[in-house]
Amino acid sequence: MSARLRRNHPSILILADFSDGSWYASSFALNFLYEEKSPLTILQTYQSPGWGHFMMRKLSHHLQKITRNELRALKKRILNHFKIEKEKINTLSIEGELNKILNYKPIINEEHNLVLSTLNSFEESCKRQNGCLEKIIDTAKHPLFILPETFEGETSKQILFVANPGKKPSVQLCKQVFEICKKTNSELEILFVSEMQNEPISEDVYTYFQELCDGTEIIFNTVYDKTKCSGITTHLKHTSRDLIVIDND
Repeated sequence: MSARLRRNHPSILILADFSDGSWYASSFALNFLYEEKSPLTILQTYQSPGWGHFMMRKLSHHLQKITRNELRALKKRILNHFKIEKEKINTLSIEGELNKILNYKPIINEEHNLVLSTLNSFEESCKRQNGCLEKIIDTAKHPLFILPETFEGETSKQILFVANPGKKPSVQLCKQVFEICKKTNSELEILFVSEMQNEPISEDVYTYFQELCDGTEIIFNTVYDKTKCSGITTHLKHTSRDLIVIDND
């Protein structure tokens, strides 16, 4: 696919695991992000416990087989529920830590929208799997769509867009978020996570969002913290959101 076409139709990379969250992430991606020419990839990683060299080799083969079967079943379910050609869904089963795999050059160099579902409150999700989600949030190089629940059923969702305080997000990402808001009649809160208390948010950034919002009502907030994940967790300490979009460009 040419570079120009990739920019116009960023690929969707679904971060799957061994839970129903993989289906909810897939369903959201197909309903709200997918376009006819958008490449769709489902990535699932696996890791063997460090119990010794022989045991690791023995388990690795079985885990790979289980992961591939999971991906096959998920792909089949997608094909049964959505009008998408079988050849347009790519599945990847890779051994290793997800956070490290996402930072491989072949993945970084592509234009992706990363999608995952946690099925738990965001605060608890940040703590699970030895901080795996926290590492993804703070190091991913692509826009990240996180579903704490399912994003199905009734409309009027609560959407949080985590933006960089000193940089405008891409027009494409903004339009995707605003389109989701319009389709679901949802409220949008834009949160700036800043490391320094005295760092002002540029007026240009505020104006940029307001000019692109196309009638969507926006609430702006700022939180000060060392990392995006801890800042988001602090902000959502006593509440939750149906969708969290993080600008990592």
